Amino acid sequence: MGPRIAVGQVVKRKAVIVRPDDTVHRVARILSKNRAGSAVVVMDDEIVGIITDRDILDKVVARGRDPKTVRVEEVMTMNPITIEDDYDVQDAIDRMMERGVRRLLVTRLGRPIGFVTAADLLAALNAYNSESEEEAEEEAEVYGICEVCGQYGPLYRVYIGGQEKWVCENCKDGLSP
Repeated sequence: MGPRIAVGQVVKRKAVIVRPDDTVHRVARILSKNRAGSAVVVMDDEIVGIITDRDILDKVVARGRDPKTVRVEEVMTMNPITIEDDYDVQDAIDRMMERGVRRLLVTRLGRPIGFVTAADLLAALNAYNSESEEEAEEEAEVYGICEVCGQYGPLYRVYIGGQEKWVCENCKDGLSP
């Protein structure tokens, strides 16, 4: 079973909020200032779309349209794919794959909090797996000679009188807690 990492733990890009009647020029400046690649389009406290740098490039600049006259509502992606922040990272990956998208809008109780990308999710899983491998290495069985009875076999670290000792299972079980 995979790790239990909530999508909200992975959000690195906070939501930048714009309005549908903003100009693309204004949004481009906001995105640049915030070093963001996308913004959430909100009207009357409802998410109505997202606008990405790719939308601006493909739907405005590449077509020779004037960003100072084009409104966000003309080029935004309506009904963005969202995921609540308490869902698992694996749910987010599944949703991205099903919908063929590279980023998801993360919400908390329906309100935008930020974006996650496929790279963010994979990095989170990789970090979790690295931690799991380190824990597994720490829990590796140790063999040697018991410091109490002298038997060779698997050893367990215990503390007797404030001192660390390596003992066999029989000696460990015989120690009073």
